[in-house]
Amino acid sequence: MPTKRSNHSSPPPPRSRRAVSLPTGRLILTGLTGFGFHGNNPAERKLGQTFTVDLEVMLDTQRAAASDRIGDTVSYPVLEKIARTILEGKPANLLETVAERIAAAILRQPLVVQVTVRVSKRPPLPNLNSFAVEITRPVEIRDLPR
Repeated sequence: MPTKRSNHSSPPPPRSRRAVSLPTGRLILTGLTGFGFHGNNPAERKLGQTFTVDLEVMLDTQRAAASDRIGDTVSYPVLEKIARTILEGKPANLLETVAERIAAAILRQPLVVQVTVRVSKRPPLPNLNSFAVEITRPVEIRDLPR
C-alpha cells in the first residue's frame, strides 16, 4: 500500500509589529569625572573623592546616520547626565554597585541594547595608580521593542 507523502512546509515565523534594529555601533564616552562618597573605608565616605566613568553604549547607529536626527540615537549629554547623577549621588560601598546602577539606568534608554561601564578611582595605596571595575550588561530580550 503506497504511503501518502506530506508536502507541508513549516509555517512562516510570526510577524512582529515593529522590527527591532540590530546594534551596529557604539557611542563611547571617556573620562567623565565626578566627586562622590563611595567606598568601604570610612575616610572615603566622609571626605569623598573623584571617580572616573567610561561608557560604551551599543545601539543601531545606522538609523541615526541615515536620518541625521538626534531622535534616532541617544544624546551623549543625556548619557553623561545619567552617569554623573549616579556618580555624585547616593553613596555605595563598592564600585561594583556604582557600575550596576549606571548600567541599569542607561539600559532604560530607548534604543540601547548593551552598555559597558568602567568606574575607576585612585585607591589609597601608594603603589597603585587606579582601581577600576568594568561591567557589560545587555538589555533583557523580553524588554526589546516588538
